[in-house]
Amino acid sequence: MISVRATFAKRRRAKYISHLDLMRCMQRAFRRAGVPVWFTEGFNPHAYLMFPLALSLGYESDCECMDFRIDGQMSMQTAMRRLNAVLPPDLQIVKVAEPVRKHTDIAFADYSICLDCAEGTSAHGLRAAWDAYIAQDTIPIVKKTKRGTATIDLKAQAQILMTQTLDDGLWLKLRMPAGTSVNVNPGLLIDSFRSALEQNHPGVQCGMMRASRLAILCADGSEFV
Repeated sequence: MISVRATFAKRRRAKYISHLDLMRCMQRAFRRAGVPVWFTEGFNPHAYLMFPLALSLGYESDCECMDFRIDGQMSMQTAMRRLNAVLPPDLQIVKVAEPVRKHTDIAFADYSICLDCAEGTSAHGLRAAWDAYIAQDTIPIVKKTKRGTATIDLKAQAQILMTQTLDDGLWLKLRMPAGTSVNVNPGLLIDSFRSALEQNHPGVQCGMMRASRLAILCADGSEFV
C-alpha cells in the first residue's frame, strides 16, 4: 500500500465547487479512473480521501492537497495520469509524492487578494482607505466558532506581506493562520474593511474581490508537503 499526497489546482469555474461537492467529484474520479484506492473498514466502507485544509468557495488555488492510499500495483504517476484524464480541466492534479508532514503541522496559508474599485472610486482613494484601516492598533471582529462566537483581533492574526496599487484597485498578499488550532479566513479581513469603508469613508467603495491561495505552510515557514 502506498500513501500519496496529491497537489491539485482548483481554477476558473472549479472555484465555485463547494468542498462537499469536491469530495464527491474526487470519489467519482477514482472509480472512473480505475485507481485502486484503499477503502476504510467498518460498517460503511468508503474510499479514504483526506483534504488537510479545505478551500473557501470562490477561491482559486494551485496548492490544494488530497491524501489517499493506493491499494494495489499502480504507481503514483499512473494514478495521477488516470485521474487527470477523467477530472474536468479546471480541476487537475499537478504533482504526487509520499506525504512528509502531518496535517497537524499546518499553521499558515498565503493568499493573493485583488480588490477592484467600485464605480466612482479611484485606486488612490481605495489605497488610502486601506492604509488607514490597517494602521489601526487593533481590528476586533466577532468570529463564529463551533462553540458559539469569539472576538478576535484581525490585526494580530493577519500578516500583510505586500500591498500594491493597481490601475483599477488593490493587490494584497496576506498570510493567515490556518490549520487545526486556529483558522482565519482572509474574507473576514476584507468584510471588516468593507464595513470600515461604509463607516469612515462613505465616498470610497470596493468592487469585486478575486482571491487565490498561494501556499500552505508549516509553523517554521516551510511548505506543507
